[in-house]
Order: sequence, then C-alpha cells, then structure tokens
Amino acid sequence: MKRVIVALIVVSLALVGCVGEPTKTVPVSPPIPAPSIKNVPIPTVLSNEPPVDVTWISPGKVNVSNFYPGARAEYDLAVHNGNDKATKFKITYRVPSHTGAGYEKAPVEAQDWVIIADETPVLMPKETREIMIALDMPLETTAPPKWEFWVSIIQASQGNIQTELCSRWLIDMRGSS
Repeated sequence: MKRVIVALIVVSLALVGCVGEPTKTVPVSPPIPAPSIKNVPIPTVLSNEPPVDVTWISPGKVNVSNFYPGARAEYDLAVHNGNDKATKFKITYRVPSHTGAGYEKAPVEAQDWVIIADETPVLMPKETREIMIALDMPLETTAPPKWEFWVSIIQASQGNIQTELCSRWLIDMRGSS
C-alpha cells in the first residue's frame, strides 16, 4: 500500500511540473548586418509573462554597435497599455538625464536622426503594440565614439500626473571598442 501511495505522489508531482502557462514568443526583426543591435529586455519578477495590468515598454535598453555615418539601425519598441480604457501615448526622442559609464549624451542634431513610426498611438485596454524606432545617421556627420539617447513614452491622456517610461539607446561607433 505504501508503494502505491508513493507512486501516486511521484506521478502527481511529475504532472504538476508539466502543467503551466505557455511561453509567449515575440518575433523580432533580424539584426542589420552592420551595425549590430542587442536587445536588453526589462526583466519580469514573478513569471515569464509580462504583467497585464501595468503599463510597460520593452526593451528597456538597446545596444547598437559598429555604427557609422550613413548607417541605419531599427528596432521595434513594445508598448503595453495596462489601463482599463483606451489610452493615447506620446513617443518622442529625449536627451538622457544621465548616461551609462563611458557614454556621453547624443549630439544635438541626433534628435533629427531618430524616426518614430507612430508618435501618438492609441492602445486599447491591455493591448501591446510594437512601434518601429529607427536611427538614421546622415553620411556627412560626426558623433562621439560612445553616445546615448532615450526614447520617451508618456501616457498623453493620463491627466495631471505624467508617468514617463524610457528606452535607452547606447550607440558604439565603429572603431570605438
């Protein structure tokens, strides 16, 4: 009888380990051969799934290496509306409040190099949408060896309190490593 009970417990534990939420895979565009882009997503704390009832963005950090004048790098920024109502967001280029170690703020003209596919998306409740962000540096220009800018996301229809989320873009120019 003890063997039957032990066998049932072992089988039950094995079944519990096999049951769970499916993992959601978000397709991403293949990286541009040169320069290269590295996605550094915002980690989730309790599960593999991002929260549904919280507004969030991903990735929190994008590393672009081997960048050079005349190059273009693009990456999709996922924006999630955790509100119970449709919400309008404002997505803009932003000068960083601080920079990563070894990086400096982007040159002033870099604001003209950043292209945001949809600057004012309206997301339905609990909707996640990918917005293409591109960095298109003109051929006849210069930049520091390592520089940083941010992409700012603000809930435009939030009222008196404005919450800002930012995706950091760290740019390493060709030959700066």
